[in-house]
Amino acid sequence: MKEQKIIMEKQMENKKKVLIDLTNYGSIAVGFGQIAVNYAALFASLPIDDIHFIYLMRKRSVQDFGENVTCIPVRRINKLFPFTLPKVDVWHAVNQQRKLARVAKGTKFIFTIHDFNFLKEKKPWKVKLYLRRMQHKIDKAAVVTAISHYTADIVRQHVNMRGKEIRVIYNGVERIDTLEGARPAFATGRPFFFTIGQIRKKKNFHLLLDVMQSFPEYDLYICGDTTCGHGVYSEELRTLIREKQLSNVYLAGVVTQPEKVWLYRNCDAFLFPSEGEGFGLPVIEAMQFGKAVFAASRTSLPEVCGGHAFMWDQLDTDSMVRSIQEHLPDFYKNEERINNMKEYAYSFSYEKHIQAYLDLYRELAQLS
Repeated sequence: MKEQKIIMEKQMENKKKVLIDLTNYGSIAVGFGQIAVNYAALFASLPIDDIHFIYLMRKRSVQDFGENVTCIPVRRINKLFPFTLPKVDVWHAVNQQRKLARVAKGTKFIFTIHDFNFLKEKKPWKVKLYLRRMQHKIDKAAVVTAISHYTADIVRQHVNMRGKEIRVIYNGVERIDTLEGARPAFATGRPFFFTIGQIRKKKNFHLLLDVMQSFPEYDLYICGDTTCGHGVYSEELRTLIREKQLSNVYLAGVVTQPEKVWLYRNCDAFLFPSEGEGFGLPVIEAMQFGKAVFAASRTSLPEVCGGHAFMWDQLDTDSMVRSIQEHLPDFYKNEERINNMKEYAYSFSYEKHIQAYLDLYRELAQLS
């Protein structure tokens, strides 16, 4: 056993070390949480003999990921004394919200940017502060990656890239259309529309309330974390639902993965009027199920939808209602269109996403 351990340690010494920072992701049910969980599982599962991965994680998330992964809990001392973190060849910050620890000399830093939503969400003085932080991280980075061309363009407009390129690597989207679903308790049994996301103003869920007045035969389930921003927008939605006396709109809160699968699988249409997407993962998930997708022609959504969704150019009630009435009745008669949509959605695979980053890690670690 001792000899085997010595051999394994020598093999590890010969590998390049890549640290993936998975610390700042919030709920594992959405967004960065899903990314962190999928990164951790997928990189650990791959038969890679030239790279050893180090996961920097919250203490509660630390687990055994196998021989090719060292999992380190982030501690307060790491911020005060960055040298307490391991020396690595490549450091990948998988989202822009993480406060960057001092990267050791000789370490190549990859900085991934998901969105610049703070430009609209924050007060002017905070926007300046955030931009300074972004500039600092970009200055430190060997490579900057973005999750869409839209995001890359916004970055170029607001920070100085100092001649560095931005590489666009689309998010991987987990295949969930083959998973077993579970009917939520709030489902009424009536035909329904579905939408999901953090319950924030930028998602524009309030626009759907007046739309639903034109579809009394349908229910609408709005799902997602209602505590975002102290729940202010959630309360606004609840108030509007009461004032408009909408008996066919449900603010359902967070749903489980099986419940989400059931909702995608059984909805008649997926509605997504968001104006704050760096990528827009839910539209791709809905397309996996071959569903009619209606989305705002804003931010990254036209790019990510790729011509497979019905885009709302105007976000007014009449235009949105008219689009649904025009396109939904015959949508499910066109099997070729649905199959093409599914194939397009499947192209956003985690395998492709992970391989793109493996290629980048090897490039920076001078393995290729």
